[in-house]
Amino acid sequence: MKKFFTIILLALCLPLSAQKLYWADGSSGKLQSHNIDGSGSTSDVLTGLSSGYALAVNLTSDELYWTDFTNSWIKKINLTSSAVTTVLSSLDGLVSPRGIAIDGATDRMFWSDNSSKSLFRATLSGASITQIVSGLTSPGYVAYDPASDKVYFADNGAGVKKIMRCNPDGTGLEDVVTSLNQVWGIAFNSLDNNIYWIDSGIDKIQKGNVSSLPVTKVDVVTGLTGNPRGIVIDALNSLIYWTDNFYQDVKRATTSGASQTQLITGVPYPQGIAINWNSALPVELAGFSSFVDRNKVTLSWSTVKEENNKGFYIQRKSGGEFSDAGFIAGAGNSKQLLNYKFTDVNLSTGSYQYRLKQIDYNGNLKYYNLGNEVSVGIPNQFSLLQNYPNPFNPVTNIEFEIPQNVFVDLKVYDMTGKEVATVVSSSLQAGYHKYAFDASKISSGTYIYRIKAGSFSDTKKMVILK
Repeated sequence: MKKFFTIILLALCLPLSAQKLYWADGSSGKLQSHNIDGSGSTSDVLTGLSSGYALAVNLTSDELYWTDFTNSWIKKINLTSSAVTTVLSSLDGLVSPRGIAIDGATDRMFWSDNSSKSLFRATLSGASITQIVSGLTSPGYVAYDPASDKVYFADNGAGVKKIMRCNPDGTGLEDVVTSLNQVWGIAFNSLDNNIYWIDSGIDKIQKGNVSSLPVTKVDVVTGLTGNPRGIVIDALNSLIYWTDNFYQDVKRATTSGASQTQLITGVPYPQGIAINWNSALPVELAGFSSFVDRNKVTLSWSTVKEENNKGFYIQRKSGGEFSDAGFIAGAGNSKQLLNYKFTDVNLSTGSYQYRLKQIDYNGNLKYYNLGNEVSVGIPNQFSLLQNYPNPFNPVTNIEFEIPQNVFVDLKVYDMTGKEVATVVSSSLQAGYHKYAFDASKISSGTYIYRIKAGSFSDTKKMVILK
C-alpha cells in the first residue's frame, strides 16, 4: 500500500537589518539597544524601569522579556510596536524574580525566584505557572538549550555557588559545575556544547563542555577587574558579549577569550544582556512532502536559502506530543537549492503528523509543519520477514505483517524441533509488528522461527553467533 502527499510551503523572508544588543541599565532605569558591531549610538528602548535584571528575546514574536525584582514582575515589550505588557506580577506569586530564559518555539519561559528559592515554568503569556525545582539557596541567571531541551541555572547560595540543569519539567536535576566563587551571567552555546559563565569572585569568564558532568572548567577571559554581570553568546561568529557595571560598558571577545574589546561605553549600570537574532536571514523552505511505502514514511524537503543553519530535527506525533524521530544536518550558509530526505521506518498502522524543527548555531528554532496527516495502512497479506541483524548476538528483530485481527503464535525452535523460546502468543490487531528477540540465554547455532496466524504459517532460519 503506497500513498503520496505533497505540501508546498511558501518561502518567507524577513527584512535584513542590523542585529541588536539589548541590556538593562539599573542606574538610569532603562532598556537600551545598540548595533551588535558597536557602530552607531545607543538607543533607549524603554525608560522608567526600577530594577531590570535579566533579559531574554522571544524570536517568534519579536518581544523582549525582562525581570524586575523590585516590583516583583516579569514584563515584555514588542520590539516592533513598543507595546509593553505585564506578563507576571506579585498577584501571580512573584516576589523576587531573577534570571529568565525563553523557549519561543514551544511557548515556554523559565525563571528563578530568589525569595521562594525556586525555578519556575509558564507559557509566554504567563499561564500554567509550575514550580519545577525547589529547595535552592540563591538562584540567579537562567539559560536554555533548545537542542537538548535542558534548562540551566545558577545557584549562588553560601557554600553552594554552582550551576545546575534539569529537564523542562524539573526532572533530571544535576550539577553542571561546582565550587564556583560568585557566579553571575550564564549562557549556552549550542555550537560547541559549552556552558559559559561569569565568576566575579575570581575575575574570570569560564566555560565547560556539558558532554561530561560535572564539566571541566576552562578559562576564557581572565583578569576581569570590574564588576561583570550579564553574558550572551554569538555562536556563529564565535563571540561573547558581557556587561560590566563598574566600567559602565559592554565588552566583546572571541569564545576563546581573544580580541577583547570595549565595544560600548557610557552605560551607567548594565545588568542582563541579550541579542535579537530576528534580523538574520531565515531558512527558506521551497517544498515539504511525504511518501508512504508499507510501514515506512520518507520525508523530502528543499531549501532555497540557508543562513546559520545547524540542521533539522524531524519530529513525529500520533495522538500525543511531538517527539524526535531523527536529525539531518543543515548546510550552514547557502543560496542554492538543496534537497533533504529522511526515512522513518518500522511504523505501526495509524495516522501520523510530522514537522521539521530547524535550529541555528545560536540555538534559535523555527518549525515547519507537514500540511496533512500521513496514514500507514493495513498490509494486504500475511508475511513473515527475515530477522535482522542475522547472524546476531544477543538481540535480533523479527517483523511480520497481518492483514486482519488474529491470534499470533511466534516461536523459536532448535534444529531438532525442540521449542526454545516464545516470542509472542496473543491476539494482535491488523498491521505491522516488530518484536525484539533476546538470545542471551541460548547457545550459538542455527535456529528456526515459525509464525502461525489463523491459516497462515511460515518459517525462517536465524543464526546465533557468540
